Amino acid sequence: MSGVAITIEADGESAVMQALQRLSNFDQNKPELFDAIGHSVVSNIRNRWTNGEGLEGKWRLSGRVARKGGTTLRDTSRLMNSITHNVLQNGVEIGTDVEYGPIHHFGGEIHYEARMRRSYFRQNQRTGLVGNKFVRKARSNFMQESMGKAYKVNMLRRPFLGLTESDELQVMDLIVEHLTNDG
Repeated sequence: MSGVAITIEADGESAVMQALQRLSNFDQNKPELFDAIGHSVVSNIRNRWTNGEGLEGKWRLSGRVARKGGTTLRDTSRLMNSITHNVLQNGVEIGTDVEYGPIHHFGGEIHYEARMRRSYFRQNQRTGLVGNKFVRKARSNFMQESMGKAYKVNMLRRPFLGLTESDELQVMDLIVEHLTNDG
């Protein structure tokens, strides 16, 4: 090297040496940092979900919620509870293994094929007349098969995986805290 050079010599107690020591240990402590980031982001996603929010704000009510009540994307909470993280060598991945997660996140069309359907009714034993109200199979004494039509459902996109601005700030705080704490 030509030109000007600087050499820093400091005792082990100086702030510079302590910072350099922490940086040299960073590779072995990365999994701990990535795990903390994963827990933080998963927690934030679930908190937004509980409030009916995604990355783009409040979700529009689903048809099921409009008919029956409840919360959008939370019939059984299976999808929300499946959100998890995996620590990788150089990062963290956050996602779900539930098969219907992508259609809710990205939106799209679901195509249902035509199929045979069974309807269950009660038949009056004395008159032989069949009632016009559906009943459960266990209470039925009359079954009728009919061919249902093919149809499609358009799922709105409700993105839930990703980082908001506040998530990014929280991740940055975790990184700074990890680099500055004694370890």
